[in-house]
Amino acid sequence: MPPPAPATNKSRKKAKLFGIGVLVTLGALVAWYPLSDHYAPYASGASITAQVTQIAPRVAGPVQHLLIADNAEVKAGQPLFQIDDSTFRMDVAQAQAQLDQALNSVSAGVAAIPAAEAKLAQAEVALLTAEQDLDRTTQLHQSGLVSVAKFNTADANHQTAQLNVEAARAEVERVKLTANTNDGNNPNLRTAQAVLDKAEFALANTTVLAPADGYISNLSLAEGQFVAAGTPAMTFINPKTQMIIADLRENQLVNVQPGDRAIVAFEAAPGRQFEATVDSIAWGINSGRTTVNGLAQSSNDTRWFPPARKVPVRVSIDDMSALPGSVRLGSEASVLIIPEDGLIPTIARTLMGLGSMLSGFN
Repeated sequence: MPPPAPATNKSRKKAKLFGIGVLVTLGALVAWYPLSDHYAPYASGASITAQVTQIAPRVAGPVQHLLIADNAEVKAGQPLFQIDDSTFRMDVAQAQAQLDQALNSVSAGVAAIPAAEAKLAQAEVALLTAEQDLDRTTQLHQSGLVSVAKFNTADANHQTAQLNVEAARAEVERVKLTANTNDGNNPNLRTAQAVLDKAEFALANTTVLAPADGYISNLSLAEGQFVAAGTPAMTFINPKTQMIIADLRENQLVNVQPGDRAIVAFEAAPGRQFEATVDSIAWGINSGRTTVNGLAQSSNDTRWFPPARKVPVRVSIDDMSALPGSVRLGSEASVLIIPEDGLIPTIARTLMGLGSMLSGFN
């Protein structure tokens, strides 16, 4: 009985088509990677970051009131916690008393000016009298009518009167300087006012406020706990500064420029894609080269395919309000950069969407 030739030929044809399909698929995959790297760079394992501030008080003391809870949402200027202000209020009262004392000294100096000026006028009159007496005595002494002793006495009285005038004039200047309140030239008043301002500033800073709208995290504070000035007490996250940091291989950055369009997908938001923009590309990364005794050490890497170096790329979400609450600081993200529209970016975005949808079932 003859073999079924048509069935054999049909099987061979199917095998041939299958082989061609495999070859085409492999060729497409081989071509896809370099093309996608150039026209649709993709990076998984990206993460969302933001500016994180360690909030610390500017003054030291025990915590009197804790006004927020951990992971709370706060508004700009909202009180976070208060430090016991007892000693700071005492410092303000003491500084105010010192300023009042300085003002009283100024007032007393103002009142003393007329008396000092009167003494100066009196000394000037006495000097004029001594000058006239010295002139008369000098004439009489030259005529031989007055003894040398009397002339010496008149000269001494004149010199004493001159010294009295100088002392009285110096006293007037001193009193006026002490009583000076114009243009802040009084050093005692400036010192007392500065001490008061510093005490009031410290008192105001016993209440620690939120620097902006954001979230409190890692709260390590309790009422009664003593905190030192400059010691972090909690972490503040500013959501307006959120950004995506993606690491791309160097050959993926050939066509990437700041301002390029990007698509971001989050593990915390399966099936959703968010429009974004490339902000910047890092100017450099650590080369990993070490030094020994001040000299560069050569690399001994013997691998055939060394791992590719990756450069951080900063991407910002166009509409931050569109992010769901499930996306938090450090959430994992995937980033697709689209330097220009085309078939390859369209395919890459479709594949990215499918991957994002499937991640929701993991």
